[in-house]
Amino acid sequence: MISAILGICLLLVVTADIVMSTLGVGANGPLAPRVARGTFHSIRFFPKPDWVHRTCGPLVVVSIGAAWIVLMCLSWTLILSGSTGSVVSPATSAPTNIVEKAIYGGHLLSTLGGGNYESSGLLWGAVSALIGISGMVVLTLSVSFVYSTTQAVSAGRAILALSDIHQPGADQFSRVLLPQFATLVAQIKAIPFALYFSSVREERRLPQKLAQLRSHPQISEQDRKNLDILLRELPGLEHVSQDSFDDAFNDWAKGYTLRPEKR
Repeated sequence: MISAILGICLLLVVTADIVMSTLGVGANGPLAPRVARGTFHSIRFFPKPDWVHRTCGPLVVVSIGAAWIVLMCLSWTLILSGSTGSVVSPATSAPTNIVEKAIYGGHLLSTLGGGNYESSGLLWGAVSALIGISGMVVLTLSVSFVYSTTQAVSAGRAILALSDIHQPGADQFSRVLLPQFATLVAQIKAIPFALYFSSVREERRLPQKLAQLRSHPQISEQDRKNLDILLRELPGLEHVSQDSFDDAFNDWAKGYTLRPEKR
């Protein structure tokens, strides 16, 4: 019974994290930000050939998806373990062990059915149906999560390319580029994991490029103030005061930067 209670608690936490991360429009779930940060810090210990810059963002996204799947499977396994006879072997009607329950739950989560096992009784049949439904929900939201993240990354790189054309100091910077940045910040606010994507080209790494634009020698004071208004909407900078914004923004940008490559 205790394992079932633990499983229900874990299921609620994982479900909340999935919903907040995929549909929360900027709300932080309890798990995904920590998984992303831990994965990114681990990648920082790797050497920095081109493939690390290309793959660090996808690795972060994959680690979040893998954590959701593993924890969802674990939670349902704990729930099924609340009763010894919740899952049985159809050939012998013998109760299954915890490993077999995990296999059964994993099959249902993948929407492939229960595999070589089946539920016993009406209650556990209803639980099995819920496992299958949760698997479909997780699959659908994960696809949406990946798509939204890659769209935000693509939009960011397009705007960074545009910033090479309309550089600070030009009239087009405030008339053309700042409205584009407003849209990008809104996307990043909804999908903050896009910030973990790097690029082989240094000028296409979003946090670092934003720091360069903000400190550009040709940017006017008014354009910098307008840019700061937008940048303070980024995740982690919402409550920073103007007096301490310089240091806070530089630290924020470094937090999404891979270590310099060793020559």
